[in-house]
Amino acid sequence: MHNPGGAGLYLPFNAWGWIFASLVMALGLWHVTLSQRLVVSPLLTAQWLGGILLLLPMAYPGFELKDYAIPRLLGLFAGLLFLASLYQWRFGREARDRLLYLLLGAVAIEALLGLVQYYLLVPGNWIGYDTQTNRPYGIFQQPNVMASFMATGLSLAIWLELRGDANPWLKGLRYGVILATSLLLMVLQSRVGQLGGVMALLLLSAQLGRERRLGRMLALVALGILLGLASQYLMAGARRGLEIYQSGGMRSIYWPYAAKLIAQMPWTGWGYGSFESVFLHHYMADKALNPAMVQIEYNLDHPHNEFLYWAVEGGLAPMLGMVLMGGALLWRLSRAGWVKGAALLALVTPILLHTQTEYPFYHAIALWWALLLLLYAMDAEVEEQGHGNWRDHLCRPWLLLRFMAIAIPLIVIPFMLTALHTAWVVTKYERGGYKQPALLLDIVNPMAWLTRVEFDVNAVRLMVGLQANNKAELEAYLDWGQAFVRHTPRANIYANMVIALNGIYSPGRG
Repeated sequence: MHNPGGAGLYLPFNAWGWIFASLVMALGLWHVTLSQRLVVSPLLTAQWLGGILLLLPMAYPGFELKDYAIPRLLGLFAGLLFLASLYQWRFGREARDRLLYLLLGAVAIEALLGLVQYYLLVPGNWIGYDTQTNRPYGIFQQPNVMASFMATGLSLAIWLELRGDANPWLKGLRYGVILATSLLLMVLQSRVGQLGGVMALLLLSAQLGRERRLGRMLALVALGILLGLASQYLMAGARRGLEIYQSGGMRSIYWPYAAKLIAQMPWTGWGYGSFESVFLHHYMADKALNPAMVQIEYNLDHPHNEFLYWAVEGGLAPMLGMVLMGGALLWRLSRAGWVKGAALLALVTPILLHTQTEYPFYHAIALWWALLLLLYAMDAEVEEQGHGNWRDHLCRPWLLLRFMAIAIPLIVIPFMLTALHTAWVVTKYERGGYKQPALLLDIVNPMAWLTRVEFDVNAVRLMVGLQANNKAELEAYLDWGQAFVRHTPRANIYANMVIALNGIYSPGRG
């Protein structure tokens, strides 16, 4: 489905991901009502406690923009509920492996799509893939997200190879994924993806060596790398030089300055929802005093590091929450011993690493659900090994849980389907050259694309005001623009506000 790009629900495949997740949550809650037992583990409890600490800054007084953090907090707690739902089924080893093979199948499909994009698509193709740049992205529309998914698939395929299922079809799937993901990691030229893949291999190497499979796996990976390197020289496309491995790019500017902002407001942060405005205004104020400072992009809404993002806005509480989440995971894996614990850690390393260099969960919600599934599988693996600490608790309020099980998909599915409709309407309007404003009246769910819908509707208001010399419409645009730039400062909005002011005060108008 054509779309303008971006993150979140601006990418239609994320809406489908939410529909899938809502059904998983509903089934998990319904299962609790049938068994009247709630399965809890210390790792799951730690994730929820960490989530509560991330929620705490919403209660801080005096921060006017915190409502803009509600979508990502909904994503966080929906994820925690998704994770809790997986626990309720108490899947055995074979059932868990089937779930992991489903995830591996998804990686295989993405890898196949990436190979088609890289080798087969021609200029002017129907999906709009850029064959000149030629960095395949699957459905994700972002090569680094694709690379992290491929690195995750690489580690998962090797982990499942360690499980030793002799089925020839599954063995072919594992080997095919290892070969394809290694190849794609080379042609994608993504630093975070390649680093995630290398770290995963290092973490898996001890377990592979113990089971005498290291040589075979490294040979497959090496073959994929050689095919990828050869393809780079034979195929058209952008080639990134070795210098990309020698510099952190703009992150070397963003991260120290974000740390400076944290140091200025370490306890409460600057307020949820305020990162873009706070970072831009403070950085540009400092740059006015020191012109030698590097010019940054004007629409920086994330520091390309998830820890810094929450810390700048929320201060100490979310920092403690994220440390608790990560520490609980490492503690749990340590119970399996360092060899197996390291191999399990390899499953989530590519995605977790990516969260510290960009914002993959906002680009592709599929990575969030994949991470949670892998966390559950890791905890279950340690539990099965004999380090049992899961507990079943009697759960009698079945009526409330049954209501939630029904309500969640009844709310999420219509919202996401109407979000897809909104995406279609807005994209049609914008691709048509903004010539049919009446199309915007067909939108039934503006909340899904609120920022873009607001911009398009108010752009129409500005145009009408200028063409009809309507002072009221121009003033309405100014009022909206002043409120908008408080949380999302954008150069084009400021420019349009200047145009509106000129329209109001020019001779012969209004």
